Amino acid sequence: MTRKFGRLSPAQLMSVFFGTAFFVNGVILPFFPVVLSAKGLTGQEIAFIIATPHVMRLFSMPILSGLADRSSDRRLVMFWLVAITLAATLLMGYVTQRWAVMAMGSLLLILSYCVGPLADTIAILMERNGLGDYGKMRLWGSASFIMGNLVGGVVMEHSGVPSVYLLIIFGFVLSASTSFLIPPAQAQKAEASVAALTILRRPAFLGVLLGHGLIQSGHAALYGFATLVWQQRGYDDMSIGVFWAIGVIAEIMLFSVAGRMLSSVPPLTLMALGGVIGFGRWVLFTLDTGTTVTGALQILHAGSFALAHIGLMRFIREVVPEQRASSAQGTYMIFNGLGMALATAIAGRLWPVIGEDCFYAMSAFCLAGLVILMISRSGISRLPVVTPNAVLA
Repeated sequence: MTRKFGRLSPAQLMSVFFGTAFFVNGVILPFFPVVLSAKGLTGQEIAFIIATPHVMRLFSMPILSGLADRSSDRRLVMFWLVAITLAATLLMGYVTQRWAVMAMGSLLLILSYCVGPLADTIAILMERNGLGDYGKMRLWGSASFIMGNLVGGVVMEHSGVPSVYLLIIFGFVLSASTSFLIPPAQAQKAEASVAALTILRRPAFLGVLLGHGLIQSGHAALYGFATLVWQQRGYDDMSIGVFWAIGVIAEIMLFSVAGRMLSSVPPLTLMALGGVIGFGRWVLFTLDTGTTVTGALQILHAGSFALAHIGLMRFIREVVPEQRASSAQGTYMIFNGLGMALATAIAGRLWPVIGEDCFYAMSAFCLAGLVILMISRSGISRLPVVTPNAVLA
């Protein structure tokens, strides 16, 4: 379907949804703990709520992805997912009992973390059907995430926690409203083969997801301790903010050119390159290289995260039939969640003992991911493909 909404193409409409959905995540990630604290929760209770989605996605993602695969219109699943998240946000502001605040806060995070994978599913199916470039659609999510960080910071500084809470509500309202702009799925051209429909049980497929998950898990120490490392090295808050911004800007730039520059590179190669870059990045992170080099090294985020992510999305696009696309995303999120939880736990144990050297452990995660990708390589050639002329490895 190539029908436009007004003057916007299907790819532009999907970009709008990515922008609204990731904006609210950009507010939640840095400022939601402050909202929870204002509701009277302790540090341990807040930590429990923040950690809950990593565990609960083992259950939430299979349920939601299964619903999306069985639905005739994934947009409705997306709308109700965001709508229920909005309801949990509103209830969290209304309730006063500690257990109720924790329950609504946990539900909010669990559901909001499922929006991105489902949006990815829709975008890669659009790319498969010639309706747009996945990277160019997805980059607006990264850009709006930064905007959420900035707007949330301004609101927090000038208006305080209540206004940040209202900004989160506004973000979910906007996301729910734009879910109806998502282009509808095209009619399936042919029934998928039995072999293709069993893809989620194939060892080679699961091996690729596991390898990718371990490579991405290397970012656990970055998200948890990079700011602390930079503070210990004497960098001011402005410099630290610039370091974070460089990483996301590099990610956006790669998303913008990936469709044109990397179209001939096999998905497994992209993931492996991401793992190699991640390995080197975490080793170099243990060194205090000065402001200029530290900023330049943040450009490697385009490789360690975006390159590997694009590789996995293309892999799913080329081997997973539409009937299993959401379930494949759900399986990928389970592997990522387990890997990230393990890496976070290890980094948390090592940080008080060896400090910045905990990043060596993150390089080990990348190395393990690369080994698993190489082991899976021989089985990839036997996977059924749903995209003509696909080259997987």
